[in-house]
Amino acid sequence: MGSTPARAPPPGTPALSDDDRRELSGRIGPLAAAFTRAGHRFFLVGGLVRDTLLGHGLTGDIDITTDAIPDQIAQLVAGWADTVWEQGKAFGTIGARRKDTAVEITTHRAESYDSGSRKPHVRFSDDIVTDLGRRDFTVNAMAIEVPGWTLYDPFGGLADLANGVLRTPSEPEGLFSDDPLRMLRAARFSAQLALAPTQELVTAIRGMRPRLAIVSRERIGTELTKLLELPRPSAGVRFLADTGLLGDLLPPWQQSGTAVPAPGFDAVGDLDERVEIRWAILLGLVCDDEATAARCLSALRIRGATIQGVIAIGRAARALQTASADAAASGGGGPDTGRPVARRLVADHGPQLDAATATVTAWDGSLSETFVRLLAEVQTAEGEALRRLPVDGHRVMEVLGRSGPVVGEALAWLRNQQIEHGPLSSERACALLAEWDRRRPQSGTGAFEAAH
Repeated sequence: MGSTPARAPPPGTPALSDDDRRELSGRIGPLAAAFTRAGHRFFLVGGLVRDTLLGHGLTGDIDITTDAIPDQIAQLVAGWADTVWEQGKAFGTIGARRKDTAVEITTHRAESYDSGSRKPHVRFSDDIVTDLGRRDFTVNAMAIEVPGWTLYDPFGGLADLANGVLRTPSEPEGLFSDDPLRMLRAARFSAQLALAPTQELVTAIRGMRPRLAIVSRERIGTELTKLLELPRPSAGVRFLADTGLLGDLLPPWQQSGTAVPAPGFDAVGDLDERVEIRWAILLGLVCDDEATAARCLSALRIRGATIQGVIAIGRAARALQTASADAAASGGGGPDTGRPVARRLVADHGPQLDAATATVTAWDGSLSETFVRLLAEVQTAEGEALRRLPVDGHRVMEVLGRSGPVVGEALAWLRNQQIEHGPLSSERACALLAEWDRRRPQSGTGAFEAAH
């Protein structure tokens, strides 16, 4: 999502559009009224404020901060909510849901941290400015008070949105020391909102990188995944590379001298497997083998299914890259020489070929256009048939009249026949197997080409 210039409303003008205010009033108006009747203040905060000011509409859950303490919050939401959860009560947060509206309400906070942990010692505050000042970036340090819809922006977040700047509301070294995960969030927000980090912020991250050691690998992996899920994450990944964070988290990137391929990296945003493709692009550029790539992902506690997908895409990309180069060297990958090569790719890597094409394109774009057209033709016309054999092992045993290793040998031979000559019907496959068995030396294990 790109950044839309945000303009400060004239003094006295309520923040948000009429439509947004009407929708929010319908969803949380009675809740806000309950807090104000009890003498407490009620502020919208977080991504909802930022995104509505950018014109993106109401996104995600609704985060609220208030001067009410947690026990008071729990009492006030009880009459409004269908469901209340208090798992975060020790940190000042009460969650609630009414129909399809979910809220998290947190007492104003002014926390402190131990040097060896990112878990805060929570201290409550009655000051909205103190609460906003502990947040990660100025664009997330704005609040809208309800009722009245008045914008509180003590650190200039709205101007930073308008000017495309990413900075912190207080000294970045302190904020990053308290919660080092904010350094990775800086990469994500720079890409998501098209914000340029200030030099002060970049310098702080370069110096504070070792603090990431106190963050769990799972949290780091989750944050990187959020970055790779964005439509256009390349600016954030380049930021990680420029600050040294990418090499810290993916060691093969250390001293690699490799540039992040921004156009190809962003171009896969519309594909379902975009996270796996982007991991394959990143790791394929610097990892010499699949085992190294798998270790990098495992170290970040990435899900096993995702790792398998990344490895499969990388393997298909290497095979595609080699096949295209071989086809080009032998005459451009025309039908006579290129079709069997294309069939083998479809048979071995069919489900990953679109992702593999995007990956190789991002690496260096070195694909023969003639071969790519031929590959697409084969996949469209023969793809489903090439990925399976027309007979199974039981049918082979029936045709051959015996079992044992010869069955696997026969299936492998039949698969090669499909790759060389194209998909076979069940009847044709059985006839070829019978002929193959008659001609095959019965005392040996070799197979030879049958007349097709």
